[in-house]
Amino acid sequence: MQTLSEAAIITLIENRQPVHARLRNGSLSIRIDEYVPLVCTVLHAGTALRPDVAQRLAINPEQRLRFESVGTQMLADMLPITLVAEESRLACDLNVSLTQCMRKRIDGRSLWQRPPTKAMQQRARGLHQGFYHLLDALLDALEEDHGQCLLIDLHSHPRSNSSDSGIFHIIDSQVKMPDGEAVIACLQQQLQTIELPHQDVSISTGEAEQQGEYLSAHVNTRHEHTLTVPLQIDPIFRDTNGNLYPLLVDALRTGLHTSLYAAAATLAQQGSDRTVTSHDLMPSELPPEVLRVDRALKKLAKGLETLLYINPINIAREERQFLRNRGRYQPQFRYRQLRIDPYVHREKLYRLPVDRIRDPALRQLYREVIDALAERIDLLVSIGSERFMYNSLRYYGEPTSEDLANARFLLHAAERPEESNGPRFSADEMIPFFEQKAQDWGLECKVELSDRLLAKAMVNNGRKALMVRRSTTASESELHALAHHELGVHMVTSLNAAAQPLKVFTLGLPGNTHAQEGLAILSEFLCGHLTLKRLKNLALRVIAVDQMLRYNDFCRTWRTLVEDYKCDDEEAFKITARVHRGGGLTKDHLYLSGFSQALKLWREGDIRGLYVGKTGFNYLPLINDLLARGLVEPPAYLPDSLKNPQPSSPEIAYLVNCIR
Repeated sequence: MQTLSEAAIITLIENRQPVHARLRNGSLSIRIDEYVPLVCTVLHAGTALRPDVAQRLAINPEQRLRFESVGTQMLADMLPITLVAEESRLACDLNVSLTQCMRKRIDGRSLWQRPPTKAMQQRARGLHQGFYHLLDALLDALEEDHGQCLLIDLHSHPRSNSSDSGIFHIIDSQVKMPDGEAVIACLQQQLQTIELPHQDVSISTGEAEQQGEYLSAHVNTRHEHTLTVPLQIDPIFRDTNGNLYPLLVDALRTGLHTSLYAAAATLAQQGSDRTVTSHDLMPSELPPEVLRVDRALKKLAKGLETLLYINPINIAREERQFLRNRGRYQPQFRYRQLRIDPYVHREKLYRLPVDRIRDPALRQLYREVIDALAERIDLLVSIGSERFMYNSLRYYGEPTSEDLANARFLLHAAERPEESNGPRFSADEMIPFFEQKAQDWGLECKVELSDRLLAKAMVNNGRKALMVRRSTTASESELHALAHHELGVHMVTSLNAAAQPLKVFTLGLPGNTHAQEGLAILSEFLCGHLTLKRLKNLALRVIAVDQMLRYNDFCRTWRTLVEDYKCDDEEAFKITARVHRGGGLTKDHLYLSGFSQALKLWREGDIRGLYVGKTGFNYLPLINDLLARGLVEPPAYLPDSLKNPQPSSPEIAYLVNCIR
C-alpha cells in the first residue's frame, strides 16, 4: 500500500487509475480496484489514536472497544471500492458535522477528562475535510462514468436488549425515497439468503442507533445521482475482546459482496433502458492476485499426475501369471517412485496467498482446488500401503446404494448378440481412424501406441496425444465410441483448458474425474454408439469397487466378476486390476454415476460451460458466471456428439432412461 497525499489520490481518481493507498496523515485508507458504481465507506472501525489525545480521554480500553467497530473493515474486503477510516472516531468522527467531529459525548457518556486542545480540534477538522474532498472527487467520477452510484455506509454496533433490530439493520430513514425503495427491497431479499455458520440471519429497517447521519446528509445534498444506504451489522463476527471469528467474517464478506452488487445493479437498472445484472458491474478483467496464485498453483501441481504413479509398471507380467493360475495368485504390483517431496509440496500449497483474492467465488474455488491437491498428495504418498484405500475414499468417494442398484439393473439386461457381430480392428488399424476423426473435428493432437495402459485408450494432456494400448481391439461401434469419448471429450477439454487464462482448468477442479468421465460416456450415448457391453462394463466397475471395499481381496473380486456375472477372464482381470491398483482405487464407480448426472444436466439446459477445461459438475453455475463476465474463454471446441446428437437403439435408450 502506497502512502500518498490527498492531491495525489484525487489526481489518480480523475485519471481513473487504480488506487491502493493510505493518506499521508494516516487517517484513511482508500482502495479502488475498478471504477464501478458501488462504494463502501467504513467510518468507525479505526483504532489509531495519537498519545496526546489518548491521555485526555476519560474512557478505558474496554469502553473504547464499544465505540470503535473493530474488524468491520474486514467485511468490506471483497468490495471494489472502499474508504476506511483508520483514525479512531474518538479523535475524529466522520459521520457528524465538521464543527462537531471531535465529539464531547457518545452514547450519553462524556469522553474527556481534560478537554482537547485547539490544535487537536483543528487537526480533526482537517481530517474531516480531507475525507469528504476525496469522497466528493470519487463520487463525481463515478456519476460521470455511470450516471448513478450506490454508496453503502457500513457500521457495526451491538444490538440493545430492548431492540428488535436484526443482524442486518438497514437505516432506511436516511435513504432518499422513492429512489431507494427497489434497492432496499433487493438488499433485504439478498441479505436473507446469506448462510452464516451456527447463526440465523435476520433483517430489520428503521432508525440509526449510534451511527450519526452526516454522511447521508452530505451525499444527498452534494451528489444527486448517488444513493446512500447505511447498513449496520451486529458484531457477531468478533468476541468481546475484539478478536475475529474467521469463518463468520468470511461468510459475511462473501454474502455482502453478492448482496451489494445485486443492489447496485437494481439501482443501475432504474436509470437504464437495458437489463443490468451484477455481472455487468463486476470487474471484466482477471485481477493480478488471481493470476499470481494461478501461475504458482500450476507449478506446484506439476508432477502430481495420479495415473502415472498409480498404474503398476509390471501389469503385463502379473496379468500373465494371474491368468495361468486361474485366480489363485495374488498379483504383486510395483509402482514408480514419487518424484516430489510430498511434505514440502503440501506446505507450499497452503502458503499460496489465496486470501488476497477479493473475488469470493474465485477465492473459494482456489481454496477447494488446493484442498483437493493436498488430498491427491496424500493419495500418491500412500500408494501400495493400507492407507491408500482410505485416501482414495476421501478423494473419489464410494458407490452409493443407488449406484449399486443401477449397476445390478444393467447387468440383468438381456444380451444383444448383434453387438458381437462384425469385424474387430487392431490397435494399428485404429490409429488412422482416430487421426482422421481428430482432423475432421479440427483437433491438433497426436495418436500413438503404448504398452503401459490398462484402458484401451487414454489422452495424455501434457503431450496432447491420444495413447492407444497396443494389445487392444475394438468393434466398429466401439471404435466410434472411443473416438467420441477420448477425442470428443478428454482431448476437447484439454485443448480448451490450454487456451484459458486460468490454468486451474488444466489442473482440474474438484470432482473433475466425475464430470470428465460422465461427459465422456454421455458423448458415447449422444453419438449413437453406446453399447450394452459398455454399460455392463461400467456396471461391473461399480460392483468391483464394492467388492474391493468389502473384502479387499483381488482373487475374490475377480471370481465375483467371472462366476457371478459371466465376465471374460481377461476383462475381469483388467477391471479388478483397475480397482485394486495402488491398494484400492475407488475411482471407477464414478463413470456410471457421472454419466447419470451428465445426462440429467444435458436434458435440463446448457452444459457447454463444462467443456471449458477439466471442470466439475458443481462448478457449472460459477463457470457460467465467469463466462458472462468475460473472465473465462468460451470453449473453442465442443464434442461433435453435443452439436449433432444421433439416436441410440430403442433398447439402449430404454436402459439409459431407467438409470436413476
